[in-house]
Amino acid sequence: MKTLSRAQRKAKDAEKAFKYKAILFIPTESYDAATITVLQGLQELGFTIYTYRKPNINSWFCNQVVNDIPSWLSFDFVLSNLHWGTQWHLYNELKLHDYPKVLIDGCDNRAHHTWKDKYRFYCKKYKGRQRPVPDVLAQDIQPYRWMEPLGDYKPDVIFTSQKNPGDKETVYLPFGIHREYLKLAQGKLGQDRSVDFTNVPGPGDKRRELTAFLQAAKLPGRIHNDKVRGQAIVSKPIENLVHRDNNRHSWRRWITYQDYFRLLNDTKIFLYPGVYARPHWDSKRQWEALASGCLVMTEEPPVDMAEYPMTELCPPAVYQSLDDIVDKCQHFYRNPGWAEQHRLRAVEGALEYFTPAPIARYFLWKIKKRL
Repeated sequence: MKTLSRAQRKAKDAEKAFKYKAILFIPTESYDAATITVLQGLQELGFTIYTYRKPNINSWFCNQVVNDIPSWLSFDFVLSNLHWGTQWHLYNELKLHDYPKVLIDGCDNRAHHTWKDKYRFYCKKYKGRQRPVPDVLAQDIQPYRWMEPLGDYKPDVIFTSQKNPGDKETVYLPFGIHREYLKLAQGKLGQDRSVDFTNVPGPGDKRRELTAFLQAAKLPGRIHNDKVRGQAIVSKPIENLVHRDNNRHSWRRWITYQDYFRLLNDTKIFLYPGVYARPHWDSKRQWEALASGCLVMTEEPPVDMAEYPMTELCPPAVYQSLDDIVDKCQHFYRNPGWAEQHRLRAVEGALEYFTPAPIARYFLWKIKKRL
């Protein structure tokens, strides 16, 4: 894990480079997994996260709401993220252009798209839906998805999760492991896990392809290749918002499911194909699996994660083709002691490098380096 270890050595104590240990968050109104990991980590590192006039779906657990920006309020940089509902006009209205501006693009990559391409796509998708009047804007649940002009906004540092190969402008940012996943981990050893290989179907051509392949493939051991959910688990403070949302903000993504995590905690190796063949690999699923103690066998990711590669957790578990899955699964199954060593090492590495605090240190180090 040379790249990961080197990155964390350089990022050590990165929080000390920030005078106020505080940020102003001008966010999207949509759930963003990458941003949540960063904010959970910043909170653990002692940062204050200010939001303007209302809490947010990505920061409700940590944000300190302010109704104005007085001269005594100090913060190190302004953070925004991408999708619908970001109030870009606040950069002019609150005179924020003199602060460092950091953007997280955790959105889907539809075809080698840049963050501006995605912004234009959402403008077209939600065309005609203007920013609501202030009284409506202040509500926790918005009446519809809307967009507004970027104005003079130009980020100083851009983080991208579904990063295009060859992209030199942005910094790679993995989704990472949320605290909610870790709360459901049971810490089972390999010999106590009854499922050898698990795939959970979902949207995306890579997932559909793997699910169909496993229905015909002859893998050894016990296989799970089906959807699973079970009882919904959601934090009390947001329970009402989840039920009222009607999928505008995607509050449902905060839900964890009992049977799903029970399966993960009983699985030795989780098969993860990514989402689409184009640069769109990241999702919550592989991080949920790692948090639950699974070894994740993934297809070689189409995104550029060279700066902070999840694939370093277990190189023998990175496959190049569907046929390669069979060979690798047979090898892991026939060598249980060797497989267990790799599982333990990968999970240990995931907790060391991909939980909120180390992700936040990596994030802060990259900001310091870019600025």
